[in-house]
Amino acid sequence: MKAIVIATKTAQCLPVLLASIEAYVPRDVFTFISGSPQRCKSLQSVNTQNNGDTYGDSYNAIVNEAFKLHDEIIVANDDVVLTPTTYTKLIEDVEYLNGQGHKIGWLGARSDYAHSTQLAQNLDPNLIHRANRVSPLFAYVSRWAWVDYPPINWYSDDIQCADMVANGYEHFISRAYVHHAGSQTIGMDNQKNHLQPREWIKTNRPDMYERFYEVQV
Repeated sequence: MKAIVIATKTAQCLPVLLASIEAYVPRDVFTFISGSPQRCKSLQSVNTQNNGDTYGDSYNAIVNEAFKLHDEIIVANDDVVLTPTTYTKLIEDVEYLNGQGHKIGWLGARSDYAHSTQLAQNLDPNLIHRANRVSPLFAYVSRWAWVDYPPINWYSDDIQCADMVANGYEHFISRAYVHHAGSQTIGMDNQKNHLQPREWIKTNRPDMYERFYEVQV
């Protein structure tokens, strides 16, 4: 994987993420960063403006920019921190799954602040686990598997993952671990985040509506 893709709005946690990339990622990896001029000193970087209004819009733009140059990338949240083995274990797991003939959708690192199926303490550290959904805190994806996010914040991951499965791809949780500061990207108001995409999903993805909201009868 020769590219790590990051979208940010506040860049509050970005310096720590970039420092960990600088320390633990090979020098020939590119970074694609939207929303900040910051970059790793020893890695080549493409920096763009972040004009997206949502998580989905922001990542669609920078991911598709990266896919112009790279067929396979790693997508990273702006509020994670790599460990010495995060990158290497993720790459090893990609190579293993490809060797076994799997059509990988997302292969995401486990974390300490994540959905229960991606939570490090719930998983065997020596195994790759199958998953229905992956939050790409630090996650591999290919150009062939990629489907654009819907233009929303919460539930964009769920909808995209379901669409990728419908296209014949599988999702996995890697043995790799990444520290996640926790909802620094869109804030901690869970009720607001839950309700914000409701009308968009009801109108544009009624097939997914009952996954997230009670149906009024």
